[in-house]
Amino acid sequence: MKAQNFKIGFYIRVSTEEQAENPEGSIKNQEERLYQTVKIKNMEDNFGEVVGVYIDRAKSGKDTNRPELQKMLQAIRSKKLNLIMVSELSRISRNMRDFSDIWELMKASGCSFSSLRENFDTTTAAGEMVLYTLANLAQFERRQVSERSEERRVGKECRSRW
Repeated sequence: MKAQNFKIGFYIRVSTEEQAENPEGSIKNQEERLYQTVKIKNMEDNFGEVVGVYIDRAKSGKDTNRPELQKMLQAIRSKKLNLIMVSELSRISRNMRDFSDIWELMKASGCSFSSLRENFDTTTAAGEMVLYTLANLAQFERRQVSERSEERRVGKECRSRW
């Protein structure tokens, strides 16, 4: 990603109340890793400034009904942000259609996207293909978790009838 003094927004999300309530947990860890990355990149060049941190606590990535995600999307539309950073792609969405809509909004608004875990460049065709592949895998993982939860629930109901 070319250094250009980005206006950076961090998006951080955890799925459960337990994760959200842990003061040393995932939220803090995600935020620290993102800030450290910006700090290192700013040492190398004039990378950018964090102008927004959007944290959805105990919110599933299955849809876009997340208040902080909606605030971030509005900031993208109004061009207050031109780079979104996440710790991993699945934080922003676990639904392929939603992710595709978010990515199209980012592209139309001149907003780049960076994920620490996957480390890809969305300015190339290959990078965009990898982005969509990983978004599809995040959706697959969410569906598998949902299926396993349903199987456990049904199993418990059957055992209680015996």
